[in-house]
Amino acid sequence: MDQKKILVVDDDPDFVLAVRLVLEGEGYLVEEAASGAEGLAKMRASLPDLVLMDVMMAGPLDGYYTTQEISDDPQLRSVLILMISSITSTQYVASFPTDQYLEIVDFISKPIDPEALVSKIRERLKS
Repeated sequence: MDQKKILVVDDDPDFVLAVRLVLEGEGYLVEEAASGAEGLAKMRASLPDLVLMDVMMAGPLDGYYTTQEISDDPQLRSVLILMISSITSTQYVASFPTDQYLEIVDFISKPIDPEALVSKIRERLKS
C-alpha cells in the first residue's frame, strides 16, 4: 500500500498530537501546521493526499479562508479537505458562512471520535 500523507492544520498542539498518534497508528504519514499560512506553505512544498483543516486558528475563520485559497489555487485544489472544528459550540458559529460553497469532503465537529475520524479518512482515500 502506498503510504498516504495527511496534513493536520490546527493550532491546538494537544489535538494535533492525538490525531498524529491515531493516524500514524493506522499507517498514515502525518505532517502538521499550526496556521492556515503554514499549511499553505507546506502544501506548496509537498502535496498531501488529504488535509484536516481546523476552522478557528489565528482568527475565528482562518481555516475557512485558507480552504477558499486552496480551492482557488490550481496546484492545490485537487487535495481533499476534511474540515474539523468546534466552531459550532462557540460564539463564532453565526460568523461561519453557510450560504457559500466550500470545497470540502466533510465537516466534523470537535470533539472527534478517533474511530469515526479514521473511518472518514479511509472512505475518502479509499485505503
